[in-house]
Order: sequence, then structure tokens, then C-alpha cells
Amino acid sequence: MDGWPPVNTRRFDGESERSFRWRATRITEIIATFRTGRYDATVGEQLEQELIDLQTPSHRELLLN
Repeated sequence: MDGWPPVNTRRFDGESERSFRWRATRITEIIATFRTGRYDATVGEQLEQELIDLQTPSHRELLLN
């Protein structure tokens, strides 16, 4: 396999297009950072938590408001 697999972000039920695009872009940015390994342990933990939050439907309310 050549290269990394694409990042596929699922849209939450009822999520606005704007929110979905912002969230998908941020998820892709975080994953790209993990793939390049350009961060220290503290930043890695913060990014991991942000990624979890962005992939959790309950986070959707924060993005929609």
C-alpha cells in the first residue's frame, strides 16, 4: 500500500454543513500531525483528546451553537 489511507469523517445526524466541514478539516489536520510525528508527548495527548471530542456526537452541540 502506498501512502496513508484517506481520512473519512462521518457527519452526525442533524449536523450543519458548516459544522461538518469545520470538524472534518480539523480531524484531518490532527491525523496529519500524528502521521508526521511532529509533536511532543504533551501536545500528542492534547491532540488525542481533541480528536476524541471531535468524533463524539455530544460534541456536536458545541459546534452548532
